[in-house]
Amino acid sequence: MKTKDPKTIIRTFIRNIKLFWQAIFLTGVLSYGLSFLYRFQADLALKNIGILKILNWSSFIVAVFLAFYILHIKRTYFRLGYFETFLKDLHTADPELDRNQLVRRFTRDIGSKFKRVWILGLIIVLIGVVYFWLTFDAMNMHIYFVVGLYSLVINYPRTDLFSDIPYLLKEIFQEETAPENPPETEEKNS
Repeated sequence: MKTKDPKTIIRTFIRNIKLFWQAIFLTGVLSYGLSFLYRFQADLALKNIGILKILNWSSFIVAVFLAFYILHIKRTYFRLGYFETFLKDLHTADPELDRNQLVRRFTRDIGSKFKRVWILGLIIVLIGVVYFWLTFDAMNMHIYFVVGLYSLVINYPRTDLFSDIPYLLKEIFQEETAPENPPETEEKNS
């Protein structure tokens, strides 16, 4: 049953990866939502922790680092140029792979990168939630929720992002079957 065509493999990959995205998204929204509800249900006073400033700045630095790392991954890997380079390099390294095997390896690689970005976005949300529970200061929780949620939303696995993969495969395998030396044309001297 592994004789699916590349388009079917990509559709199945997108359907499965969307389920993972939804689980990550719901985890972030629920953890924030429950903390947000608790904040309004209970009469909370800001905890007077001696290390509040250090905790505030360290959580901020970690969240900013994660946000820039997410941006770096997005700009490096979630683009057509990377897809083409990855597929060509993989085909060159292992020419025995057919189209389906090539697509499966590609989806495995890009899927792990998507999952990494989403987990990092969730970690940003959870940093805010943990900061809230340690200090009862909700401002950072709101900011980190917006940043983490934005990261999850802009990195949603869109179908159109992968629409050119079958054409890239066709191009890669056409190059393989094309003659290496085109027939020479005779020049006419008049």
